[in-house]
Amino acid sequence: MKILVISALLLSQVSFAQESSTSFTLEEAEEYGVNNNEKVKNALLDIEIARKKVWETTAIGLPQVSAKGEFQQLLDIPVSVVDASLFNPMAEPGDVMEFSMGQEFSTSATFTASQLIFDGSYIVGLKFSKFFQKMAQTSATNTQNEVKALIREAYYNVLVAKENVALLDSIELVTKTLWEETKIYFESGFIPVEESDQVEIAFNRIRASKNSGKRQIEVAMNLLKLQMGYDFEKGLELSQTLDDVLAKLETNNPMQQTEDVKQNANYIMLDQQRESSEYSLKNEKAAYLPSLGAFFNHSQNAFRSEFDFFENKPWYPTTVWGVTLNIPIMSSGQKIAKVQQAEMKIEQDENSLQNLERSLQFQEIQLKATYKSSVELMEIESSNVDLAKRVYENAVIRKKTGTVSALEVTQLQSQLLTAESNYIRSVMDMLNVKVQLDKLYNQ
Repeated sequence: MKILVISALLLSQVSFAQESSTSFTLEEAEEYGVNNNEKVKNALLDIEIARKKVWETTAIGLPQVSAKGEFQQLLDIPVSVVDASLFNPMAEPGDVMEFSMGQEFSTSATFTASQLIFDGSYIVGLKFSKFFQKMAQTSATNTQNEVKALIREAYYNVLVAKENVALLDSIELVTKTLWEETKIYFESGFIPVEESDQVEIAFNRIRASKNSGKRQIEVAMNLLKLQMGYDFEKGLELSQTLDDVLAKLETNNPMQQTEDVKQNANYIMLDQQRESSEYSLKNEKAAYLPSLGAFFNHSQNAFRSEFDFFENKPWYPTTVWGVTLNIPIMSSGQKIAKVQQAEMKIEQDENSLQNLERSLQFQEIQLKATYKSSVELMEIESSNVDLAKRVYENAVIRKKTGTVSALEVTQLQSQLLTAESNYIRSVMDMLNVKVQLDKLYNQ
């Protein structure tokens, strides 16, 4: 009975582990990362901040209303001194009269309203705040594409690491069989110990390489989780294989892409910087325009010799309204200098855009050439792996008949490992170039 209970618990734990592991295609992993990566979340918050900034700027041109209350007590009431002859013609020369000015207690309540009627800088600022929101959206899109590229690269790393272990698996299986047979021959006295040791060294080398490859898979998988914003404690499976990815690249050859380099993230950001400079120019020109505003102010004031503000005693009102017109007349050339600087900044941005476009076009040519070379090299290295594997397996068969020594077999095994290592490296190089092309087109 206890055995049944333990078995049930073990099965439930295995079932839970399977349920907690989620399988992702490359596209699903990218979509998950777009929704969960912290960089993307911050970029989306920047959009919301920009929206609030639009309202903040808009509110500057809306009515501004404020209320103010003030109370004060004069601990020393100011004393004024005047010539006594002003009130007493009979006063002696030099005589003065002293009297207090004001009451000990005073309070006031003020209501103020103002309205901006026209200001060129405000109009430009309002338009720029909306453009700033557009920049935040562009930045968020670029961040999403950047995260996708990082996930894509990490996904490829996992697939390549798994392919490497799979290749080592096949070699380990053959080598293990050879080692076991060689050990039997040695124990039976048919071969010397040196020959058995050579095969054992080869087998140990394969096991070490395989263990290292498994650790590389673990590291690559954790990097993928990091880029996706995925919990490190949860299981993650890849539903695509390296062959799936390579087959898709054959049907969607990056060499056939005709995307406009103006879709590049750096180009878009620089173009928006140029547009931002145009707003700066408009703002400097707006400084030549007059500004007009209106205001209304009403206050109630009370003055007491005792603190009796809540009794039925008089309050004294003051009400005023008006308009303010500010007309710039002369700034000794300061404004025109700022306008000219803004114009030259736009010209610089346009030159930078042209230079960047040419650089991106060159980068496109270079990457496509590199991609073509890497694909050709990958195909050659794949063929070399097949040849080296066939030679090694044939040598293993011939070793059983005694026509090939163990030393020759281990040398051919090293040749196979080198061929597989070169193939894996060529695949990784090709996929890295693919990622760079994706970044170039902001995909």
